[in-house]
Amino acid sequence: MESVPSKLTKTYTRRGPLQQFRFAESTAFSCFRCGSSKKSKLITVYGGDWSNRLCNGCYGRLLSLFEIKSSAIEDDYAAELLGEALLSAMEVDDQHKAEQLYRTSETRAERLTPESARFLATAEYIASGLKTEPQLEWSPAVIGLCKAFEAEVVHRVLRPLAGRGIGVDLKIDTEDKDFGRVAAYCADPSRKPPELGVFAHFLQTAVNSQDRRRSSVLLGLFHNLAAEWTGSHWLLDKHGLHSALVLLIGAFRNKAAHLDELGQSDYASCRELVIGDDGVLWKLVLSTD
Repeated sequence: MESVPSKLTKTYTRRGPLQQFRFAESTAFSCFRCGSSKKSKLITVYGGDWSNRLCNGCYGRLLSLFEIKSSAIEDDYAAELLGEALLSAMEVDDQHKAEQLYRTSETRAERLTPESARFLATAEYIASGLKTEPQLEWSPAVIGLCKAFEAEVVHRVLRPLAGRGIGVDLKIDTEDKDFGRVAAYCADPSRKPPELGVFAHFLQTAVNSQDRRRSSVLLGLFHNLAAEWTGSHWLLDKHGLHSALVLLIGAFRNKAAHLDELGQSDYASCRELVIGDDGVLWKLVLSTD
């Protein structure tokens, strides 16, 4: 544990695990997050540990993540913002290099969409540079895994479903409380695709409700589409894709999107679920062939 560098002149309000201090004299230090050397009178400390000092750039990034996680916004939107923050943490060229490296090391990634592969590669790149502490930093990497899966769901399920909805009257389905947003997207694919939580709710109804299936145009289109995929039994089994979505969203995405502090073990568990040897991302690919 390092000591306070010099005479303290001002203590700022703590913001989550972050707190800034102003001193009478400038002090040289190394940012524990990015490793850069800095000299300043204003120093940010993470978690009350003076050995964990942050440069202004890293402070700004972590503060923006904390503000998203602490806000009272819905889980899907918070995950969306954190996904954007994850990609913005890397230069575009670095994203492409990370994606190329990931595709080289993981041959199954060749079957993924560019967006999904980019989220996976960025999550792996960010995770490779993280320390076990601070735990909060692992949330964006976890979000990256979740966003990769969401991107593949959109590409492999929602967009083909929207294709089936061309010229079909989905007005009644767009007003349905359980899958209205999915129906609205299928009626107008220029809209933003539904998030993972919205799709999970739609799938729950599609899998479990025989009555709704008979009365809903959209659910009929979905089951007709699934019938053309040789591995669709996993999609339609309540212990298959829907069960995986419940686990991914509840145990990882929603926690990462808010104030739960996720550590290295959380990332490892989420990674195993999504892209492990028996990962749900690979099951989704096989199930939609």
